[in-house]
Amino acid sequence: MDATIIVGVAGVAATAVTAWIGFWNTRKATERTVEAGAANTRATLAAGREDRLWEKRCAVYEETLRELLYTQSKRRHELHGFRWDEASEERLKDFYDAYERPGFFEWRSRLAAYASDVVIAASNAADKAHGEVRARCSQLGELREQIRTAQLNGTPQSAPTGETMMSANRKINDALEEAESADDALINIIREELRSRPDAATAPPALPAVRRRRHHQE
Repeated sequence: MDATIIVGVAGVAATAVTAWIGFWNTRKATERTVEAGAANTRATLAAGREDRLWEKRCAVYEETLRELLYTQSKRRHELHGFRWDEASEERLKDFYDAYERPGFFEWRSRLAAYASDVVIAASNAADKAHGEVRARCSQLGELREQIRTAQLNGTPQSAPTGETMMSANRKINDALEEAESADDALINIIREELRSRPDAATAPPALPAVRRRRHHQE
């Protein structure tokens, strides 16, 4: 074969190989650029989603704190050991009655949807402790009704004893102390999360133990 032809064929082949390599490199570079752009888009969308979820979490935490402070203040008012004058008591009653509480199921559904696991656990603990206070108060009310009935029936011997009444009051005090402690634990957890970001709140610290102090042996 003529040397000129051979050189020409080799030149064409080299050009084709160079073109193919250039095409392949361009294709890979384009794919990398597209993938990088897609990754950036996914990261941007994910960050936006986290921001929206964080905003909803903050909103329901504020709502939870507002409801908790109302419940705590009203409970203290109802259980304090003295009463103001009639006019002051009436103003306090109007003050608490004027508060518009959120719809219970609407609020709890938002809390279940957006709160961290540890906040939900702390909220449930606070609810349970508050329920225990109410149960103890109800038991004391039943004992007082038994005393009233015994007096009306002329059978004072059937009335609860003084020790029984004292024990019921101590149980209310114990339950109230635990409820206050559970409320404080919930408030502190929410405050800590609100100072952080979602990545910090997804792995929260363990739920603080409720302080217990027993004044008597049950």
